[in-house]
Amino acid sequence: MKVFVVGSGVMGSGIGQVFAMAGNEVKLYDVREDALKKAMDNIRWSVQKLHEKGSVRDPDSVMSRISTSVDLNEAKDHMVIEAVFEDLKVKGEVLSKVSTITHEIIASNTSSLPITDLSKFVKNAERFLGMHFFNPPVLMKLVEVIRGDLTSDQTFYKALDIVKSLGKFPLPVRKDVFGFVVNRVLFRMFTSACNLLELYTPEEIDSVAMKELGMPMGLIMLLDYTGIDVNYDISKEAERRGFPFRCEVLERMVRSGKLGRKTGQGFYDWSKGKPEIKGQRGPDPKELIRGAVDEARWLISQGVVTREELETGVKLGLGMTKGVLELADTFGI
Repeated sequence: MKVFVVGSGVMGSGIGQVFAMAGNEVKLYDVREDALKKAMDNIRWSVQKLHEKGSVRDPDSVMSRISTSVDLNEAKDHMVIEAVFEDLKVKGEVLSKVSTITHEIIASNTSSLPITDLSKFVKNAERFLGMHFFNPPVLMKLVEVIRGDLTSDQTFYKALDIVKSLGKFPLPVRKDVFGFVVNRVLFRMFTSACNLLELYTPEEIDSVAMKELGMPMGLIMLLDYTGIDVNYDISKEAERRGFPFRCEVLERMVRSGKLGRKTGQGFYDWSKGKPEIKGQRGPDPKELIRGAVDEARWLISQGVVTREELETGVKLGLGMTKGVLELADTFGI
């Protein structure tokens, strides 16, 4: 299969590497030659590291399947994965242009923008859908495959098969809801954790999240890690779309320039590296998970996803040792 990846940043280059490692011919596109050079250097480094760990047999073979381009017209006869900046207008312009060039499937790697809204920019939108890779794409096993209102059955099921061929778990998102599946569950836990900041310290909340919920990183630390500004922007978009992801403290932190890991200071001090969370008593774990459990039940009841799919998605996407409904049973919710 020939794949054209639009955007050579962290996600675009990672997605291109994943397809190449699975034996596909990949063309990586960007408007800047220097960005493409940096992307190829990063891919080469990553492939070599995987080779040293025994995950890639022939690094040169993988690299030989990746080429670069600054000409969008070279997308002709290629499946397209759009992986540019998370902005409706920017993505829309790219999708509008590329949909007149190729007649193959077009997928957007978006984590929050509605697929149905994006499909309005695509010619013959029945071949368009969402393909949300998690960061880093090479290591994360989960890919959400999101069906828009105009996506055809043929496109949806073919995309699921394509993700399987990459050695990933395709999480079918059968309805185009804000945040899709895994992030909706995560946003509910973020909201619960933020509400508890009035009563507990970040360390106390995160200690419970890691010990009782089986998360590899605490919820408050995860806000820091992914960016306070990024999460603030998502919370405002969630509010606009009627989804209850609220964390009032984020706005104050953005105004003060405390954006988390990227600035060295957020809820935690990152100036000396990743903060260490020592075991501490904190809130009842039920209070952290209850909203996520309600969300999981809603997603299942609406036919967005099945229980088994959701539980697998949460474990693969968030690194949790148990699914949220399994935790609900454990805690007696």
